[in-house]
Amino acid sequence: MKAHAKTVVIVIIAATFFLAFELLSKERVLEIINLEKLSHYDEDRVAYQRIEKHVGFFKDNSIEVLLVIKDKKAYLMMDGYDRMSDVKRKRYIKDVTREYISDEDLWVNKINGKPDFIKTAYRRSELMTNANEEFVTTNFGAFYRSVRDNLLVRHVEKFRHLMKNRGESQLQVTRKPVSLPIYASEEQRKNQKFSITARAKAMDETLYYCEDADGDGVTETFWVHRGDGFNWGYKSGPNVIFIYNNQEKEIETIIGKLANESVHGSVDEEKMLIQTFPKERDINDMIEWLAPMDKYFSD
Repeated sequence: MKAHAKTVVIVIIAATFFLAFELLSKERVLEIINLEKLSHYDEDRVAYQRIEKHVGFFKDNSIEVLLVIKDKKAYLMMDGYDRMSDVKRKRYIKDVTREYISDEDLWVNKINGKPDFIKTAYRRSELMTNANEEFVTTNFGAFYRSVRDNLLVRHVEKFRHLMKNRGESQLQVTRKPVSLPIYASEEQRKNQKFSITARAKAMDETLYYCEDADGDGVTETFWVHRGDGFNWGYKSGPNVIFIYNNQEKEIETIIGKLANESVHGSVDEEKMLIQTFPKERDINDMIEWLAPMDKYFSD
């Protein structure tokens, strides 16, 4: 009875794990980090978002966000910041004058490598807000890029470590053919591309996910999520890292090979395979042991 109960618990945990993966990996219309909606400030942490694709009505299509919480103080920095009030005003004017404008064109400010917004708060009390690109970049630009890159590199290294230990990390890799147009050429059909997704879970329950959606061999989506309840409201999405449709070369150098490595293995995995590959003599000896000759009196 106890064994049966234990099995049920394991199945439930596994089902919850895979369900969480499915919900997070399919969710694209997420909320940008909002200091006013943070679930708590009492734990030091760093979170990062980067979105470079139209994901929904009144959703910024080019925004990068870095959140740092240290000693109960929160520091929120952005690159590609647009005031929501300005966006809504522009939409209203276009609607009144009956002029067409796409949702994507409502967002004027794009990611350019220069953070243009900073907001700080202690617990839930706002300390300072500044949306001057020159001020923010001059004073905090180097900090912004350094922390962002270190955060990404650290988690990419951890994900690669999980890929090296595929069994223990429950690594799942999926390859699906990329949809072709109806009038695809013979060459396109012959060189069918495959999208790749890979997901794994660390020992601390952190979830990792990467995706090459168009099958070009470059990972453009990468996220990391800790199931500790930290969020900034409904549809917060992954609460450590969320990169969607990355187009930046600097970010690509960090995450770009992940999906491909999940299928074909990393350089470290290749080295480990060579080092641990069984010796020919050992296998030949094993064959003799597995198929011993029968013993007869006439021998």
